[in-house]
Amino acid sequence: MSINRRKFIEALTLAGITLPSIGLAEEKKELSDNEKFDFIVPAYLQNQINKSISIFSILSKPAFAWLEILDDNNEVIDKIYQSEDGMLEANTDLFKFTIQEAPRVFKYRIVAKEVLKFEAYKIVYGQEIKTNIFSAKLAEKDQDKIRCLIYNDVHEAKDTYKELVPSHNIETYDFSILNGDSFHYVTNQKDITEKLLQPFSFFETSRPFIMNRGNHETRGSFSRLFKKLFGYPENKFYQSFKLGPIYWILLDSGEDKPDTHEVYGGTVDYDNYRKEQAIWLEKVLQSKERKASQHTVVVSHIPIFHSDDWHGTLHNRSSFHPLFQKYKIDAMITGHTHKYGYYPPDKDHNYTIFIGGGPKVGERTIIDVNGDKKSLDIKMIKDNGDVLGHLKKA
Repeated sequence: MSINRRKFIEALTLAGITLPSIGLAEEKKELSDNEKFDFIVPAYLQNQINKSISIFSILSKPAFAWLEILDDNNEVIDKIYQSEDGMLEANTDLFKFTIQEAPRVFKYRIVAKEVLKFEAYKIVYGQEIKTNIFSAKLAEKDQDKIRCLIYNDVHEAKDTYKELVPSHNIETYDFSILNGDSFHYVTNQKDITEKLLQPFSFFETSRPFIMNRGNHETRGSFSRLFKKLFGYPENKFYQSFKLGPIYWILLDSGEDKPDTHEVYGGTVDYDNYRKEQAIWLEKVLQSKERKASQHTVVVSHIPIFHSDDWHGTLHNRSSFHPLFQKYKIDAMITGHTHKYGYYPPDKDHNYTIFIGGGPKVGERTIIDVNGDKKSLDIKMIKDNGDVLGHLKKA
């Protein structure tokens, strides 16, 4: 490969564009024929909205699958299918099951049958397999206390997910947020399963998590398909919701370079995307649900102060900071710089800013958000256990 062609392909990768690959279909078919029919990712909880929850499952081969809800004796009390337009989802490796009225605590498993072939109107199935039985615990929208674990900039350091859990105990947490740059870039579904979903299995089968996109999730040939593996309200990366006494706002800060930068090849529009979010943000900050919440926490990947003077930082600041000031949020939790920092309110911002650390051992951080109706307690904890920043609002 020539140097010019190599640079061209690298630029396309960052822009999320891919070139056709000759022979790829044949290669995938051969792999599929030899691969064992099994669960690649048995289950992960997504998109908790009020009383509903979505449970995703990924298999090694096309299948027909369903979710079983179990009682205390592990007897099946309900079966839930993925259904659209009168058809149950089949002949796919990715399933999304939604429980509309989910109990706060329940047991479940996924069952799947391999699709062998189609014969006229009939599908011929092979063996049936089942996951282990999992126990899920969901937060109540209006519960008195809420606790969340926030990661940032893991950058494919897979052991980080488990190693950073305080006291190695997830029982006290209601959900987790991955605040961007879990990856360097994403070129296929396997990147997501092997570099995130499998290492995070200790958490995701029992409690929901939110994948909040960073600038590196916008890169790679799979970036435009990234959303299909996660659950987002209204099919938007940005979202807001009340859970416990906290109103949570998750923003998609986009890329850090100007839209006109040559690496994107004219294929991005993040400035207008941030303007779209700003219009939405002002509405949700004025909403009844937000006003009924005791605290407001914003989670976004790129910091808007104490960072750099790149376009992404400055445009995020001009788009969102005036609204944070006007409507008085409590804290903004960010990452991106790989240099941890804790910044209480000052002359530039009337809210606290957390900037999480980078992916290297000794620089990694986790942010622990704990709120009740009387207080908000946010700690940024280094991978050696040191507390690097602590907001305590009473």
